[in-house]
Amino acid sequence: MTRTPSLPTPHKRSATFALLALLSVLGLLASCGSDSKDTTSSTSTVIDSNRPLVIATTPILGDLVRQVGGDEVNVEVLIPLGADPHDFEPSAAQAARLRDASLIVANGLGLEERLESALDGAEKDGVPVFEVAEQLDPLALGLDEKEEHSEEEDEHGHAEETPAEKEEDGHGTEDPHVWLDPERMATAASLVATQLAATTGLDAAPFQQRAATYADAARAAETEARALLAGLPADQRKLITNHDALEYFAQRFNLEVIGTVIPGGSTLAEPSAADLSDLVTLIKANNVKAIFSESTVSSKLIESLAREVGSQVSVVELSTDTLGEPGSPTATYPGLIVTTARLIANGLSGR
Repeated sequence: MTRTPSLPTPHKRSATFALLALLSVLGLLASCGSDSKDTTSSTSTVIDSNRPLVIATTPILGDLVRQVGGDEVNVEVLIPLGADPHDFEPSAAQAARLRDASLIVANGLGLEERLESALDGAEKDGVPVFEVAEQLDPLALGLDEKEEHSEEEDEHGHAEETPAEKEEDGHGTEDPHVWLDPERMATAASLVATQLAATTGLDAAPFQQRAATYADAARAAETEARALLAGLPADQRKLITNHDALEYFAQRFNLEVIGTVIPGGSTLAEPSAADLSDLVTLIKANNVKAIFSESTVSSKLIESLAREVGSQVSVVELSTDTLGEPGSPTATYPGLIVTTARLIANGLSGR
């Protein structure tokens, strides 16, 4: 789903492992479900009916909007802490609430796959929807793998999906995980400040001042993260991840994503037994000491993969798609970046 922004601005398997992998896939699918109950209602600032309401889709964007908006706007977050943004589906009440907003700040690029119809409905009712990711020079998402797969399909007489078809099924060609690059988030803060001023009619200067403060904190976190990762030698800077979420982080900090358990940028895709067997070979060949799971996605499949590899590899859980609970190391955006760097550095070095 691509929206015009409100303002012009921005990869020898054994039969045993094949069975294990397939069973694990089933377990993963059974454990993943959308969270649309009202018990997962959005968090918000103290409501003042005189302030404009801004709704952010994810906790990470909600934190950004709160930091930039300050006390001048009410901020609500649609997707709860710990929920998978790819799999979250709103309740009827949450979808209706979108229509009360002065502005909706979404990630876009297919991240909020099951929110798209609700966002479309609000936009048709006149609510501005600003999708941040497409303004931040997004990376291509696994294009080499997609093109190779398409070529294989063509050889068997299957038609390749058009860009429109890929977009309609929630799997576009650009990586939505822009927030894992602090520099892009520094830019995002200024873009959000501009949108807040344009849609609320409030003075732009305070928004931009707070955006600059947010950007400074993001860049300070980048500096700390870079120091934590600096000691890793080149042959240890290789990542195996649960799904393709860490490419922005990898490019910013000179790491390399060499494989993912779930193919593509969505957590809703399904790996095959062949894919998983190939990963075992890849992990052993590269002497990878850690593979990285995610707090928002079941770890059963990645743990099965680790067991097949053996004691050589550990499973390290990252918080990539959400912030942590208040008081936790990942409760803030700078904390998320620094904690991710620390866990990756420790995991890849075998600590």
